[in-house]
Amino acid sequence: MKHSIALVTGATSGLGYAAARLLAAKGYREVIVTGRSLRQIKEATVQLAADTKKQIFTPMELDLNDPTNVDSAVAALVKQGRPVDFLLLNAGLVPYKQRVLTAAGVEASQAPLIGHHQLTVGLLNASLLSPNARIVIAGAEPARGGVPMFKYTDLPEFAAKYFEGDRTVARVHNPDSEVTPMVFQAALAAAHPNSSSNASSLGKTQEELIEDIEVFDHQVGYLLGR
Repeated sequence: MKHSIALVTGATSGLGYAAARLLAAKGYREVIVTGRSLRQIKEATVQLAADTKKQIFTPMELDLNDPTNVDSAVAALVKQGRPVDFLLLNAGLVPYKQRVLTAAGVEASQAPLIGHHQLTVGLLNASLLSPNARIVIAGAEPARGGVPMFKYTDLPEFAAKYFEGDRTVARVHNPDSEVTPMVFQAALAAAHPNSSSNASSLGKTQEELIEDIEVFDHQVGYLLGR
């Protein structure tokens, strides 16, 4: 563990910041923390060092909305030449009320998913993920549907209207469902069996996790035509 390196996206605040602190406490030798603004991520690095009393944090600019910027970040990691042992794909965006496109022409809430894919594939192609690396994709509870304060599809109503109340099947067809990270995680696990690939979100009970496994099986099966 003392020789390991972690990389956390979206680490200027929230879950990413907390994860960086926890990784330091777990004994990681270096934690690379990223954010869209180099100034903000440098400030977060200073604060993390003060919070943990450890000088192990390396700031890196990473704008997942910008494919060129992601390529530059991968190139910088290649230049360092140190494989990453733990990759936390955390950065994300709650969709706006109105459709917003990035400069690259991608819907804003989907851009981080594509950027994470570009980052991960870039690291894999450069052999910069260690053979037993752990890849964690941080999900979001709104993808489950029916979450207070989020004006997404009313999942119970959607299930009742079209699927005889079966919420598991309804989630396969739910237009708000974040299928992309789940399929990405499945593809990573299949292509790299020696690594650990996981997609999860905070605050789940054991029953919810079991339900998610059932949902995942239905969703991937549906997309693959099974």
